[in-house]
Amino acid sequence: MTGNASRDGIQRWLDALTCQDVVLRFMGCFDARDWEQMMQCVTPDVVWQRPDRKISGLEQLRQTLHASPDNVRVRHIITNLRPSVTSATSLEIHSYFSVFRVIGIAPDSNEPAPCEGPVSVGRYRDVLVQTQGGWRIASKETHVDFRRS
Repeated sequence: MTGNASRDGIQRWLDALTCQDVVLRFMGCFDARDWEQMMQCVTPDVVWQRPDRKISGLEQLRQTLHASPDNVRVRHIITNLRPSVTSATSLEIHSYFSVFRVIGIAPDSNEPAPCEGPVSVGRYRDVLVQTQGGWRIASKETHVDFRRS
């Protein structure tokens, strides 16, 4: 293996780790209701295909987030992150998620919330692109495989 090939492999590995961090930070900010930090993880023309609707662009994402009720605590558990390099400036992250949601409790309360298990379990497909500001999510697909009735 030549020095350039070795450096390229190391760079791809570092890019994959960085993209995994962006995906985790995005959902962590979602759970914390830190919308402004969440916006830093996406491109201005982000598209998020959710089971219930398609969100296109920062303004529609912001409107959706600010319309969510204040008395809901949500936590996403994200696992099995699998990166795949699609080009020198784009990368996909496939992962699994479990979502826990409790209605009627402040999201920032320090009290434990009652829990009956996840409300949904599924898969994410995040496409990230390299921008001048770093790696950002350009599109996100949410596929729900299990839902509590």
